[in-house]
Amino acid sequence: MPRILIVAAATTLASLLLVLSGGTALAHTGLQSSTPADGETLTAAPGTVTLTFSSAVTSEFAQIAVTSPDGESVTSGEVTIDGAVVSQPVSTRGDGAYIVAYRVVSDDGHPVSGQLTFTLTGTGGAATESAPAEPPLVNTPAPTPDTETAVSPAADSDTHSDAGSSWGLLVLLAAAAVVLVAGTWLALRRRSSTGG
Repeated sequence: MPRILIVAAATTLASLLLVLSGGTALAHTGLQSSTPADGETLTAAPGTVTLTFSSAVTSEFAQIAVTSPDGESVTSGEVTIDGAVVSQPVSTRGDGAYIVAYRVVSDDGHPVSGQLTFTLTGTGGAATESAPAEPPLVNTPAPTPDTETAVSPAADSDTHSDAGSSWGLLVLLAAAAVVLVAGTWLALRRRSSTGG
């Protein structure tokens, strides 16, 4: 009987370690960083906008659209993908606020989209007073079980709640493993004390 308890405890612990080690995989892909950074003010025009995500994205559906202060697209050339890094060449048009809109699909099939801004100043180009228009993205369907293709605050909070419920499950599994190990230890100790 004690051997069965030991095997059960070891199996539970091994399963728990596997779940804990894969905990980061439970969260959906998100934007980790960008160059230029969101809200950054630059004095030299960037030649490329680069976005780094938390996991690899598929090349078929990655899009980055960059719009100048006067509402014109400044993307030039094709978007390139290297694992989790997506880059888009740009050709800026003077000083002002630029909007970067992106839409990618992670390897697990979830769409991720959003936007960020950067400001160019001191390049000698004329600054535009009008508010920049939001850059258009081609509405390319993505093979995903989700019907939402845009990231909104509500969608973002859903992602956080998914991650929170995943961590709740991990805590529950950890507690169950501790109880099982403690019970096994007590049973073995009681058996050895009654046997001796």
